[in-house]
Amino acid sequence: YKIFTFIDDYCYNIEMTKQILIIKQDGDKEMFDASKLRNSLEHSGAGKDETEKVIKHIEKELKDGMTTSEIYRHAFKILKQFEKPIAARYSMKRALLALGPSGYPFEDFIAEIFRAKGYDVKVGEIIQGACVKHEVDIIAQKDGKKIGAEIKFHNELGNRSDIKVALYVHSRFEDIRKIKRENDSVLIDEDWIITNTKFTSDAIQYGNCVGMKMVSWNYPKQGNLRNLIDETGVHPVTALTVLSQEDKTRLIKNKIVLCRNIKKNREILISIGFDEKKIQNIMEESQSLCGL
Repeated sequence: YKIFTFIDDYCYNIEMTKQILIIKQDGDKEMFDASKLRNSLEHSGAGKDETEKVIKHIEKELKDGMTTSEIYRHAFKILKQFEKPIAARYSMKRALLALGPSGYPFEDFIAEIFRAKGYDVKVGEIIQGACVKHEVDIIAQKDGKKIGAEIKFHNELGNRSDIKVALYVHSRFEDIRKIKRENDSVLIDEDWIITNTKFTSDAIQYGNCVGMKMVSWNYPKQGNLRNLIDETGVHPVTALTVLSQEDKTRLIKNKIVLCRNIKKNREILISIGFDEKKIQNIMEESQSLCGL
């Protein structure tokens, strides 16, 4: 038995030395890199044993042309069997997509992240610029600093905020800055663009050149959206693994965007039609994920 096990493992390891080409969300192709998957799993809180079990399973399923979405689904399914909060954290990027199709719930989510960091926040303010009026998605103020943030929501991971977005947002904030306020101050000190997916490289280059803060899921290396979620503990309700997509849609329609808002809105869960067992499962996972 030990001899056959050794042979199986040897053949498996030889097989996995082959380079497997996978397809990313934006259609680009790259070689499968187990270290990227390992980092993502460990970041989600998976232990060493769980991480290696997932990776070994994925590597056995790998084939040329496999998509990153397929890899994600395999990993997510296995993680759910280990511990649901780990699976929820692993799915966070896709949980943000589930806040759509409109971008308003994502704006509310980002506003809560700023509030968790101690900012006074206004959402959807209309501000007069030198030339025209502008609607600013978020104005966040703390310690005398005023941040104006444009929130760009995408329904698909392959969609990116490009150079046109960066040019447009910067020009709007420049128009606002031309109007002096009391004490010769400006309303916006810092320009931000925050997106749930990625920026194109030229958008980042332009943003850095003009001093505009660019925040995406994994950019910059420190202070990106993933970091902000971890730091503040603000999680979208769509991260809960016990919810179907239909459940998530109904909760968002009832203005429940945050995981931590579940506990104080039990009556909404009842009105939506969840039975007692489902409500209990939702409450338990919310407690584990969000620390309610």
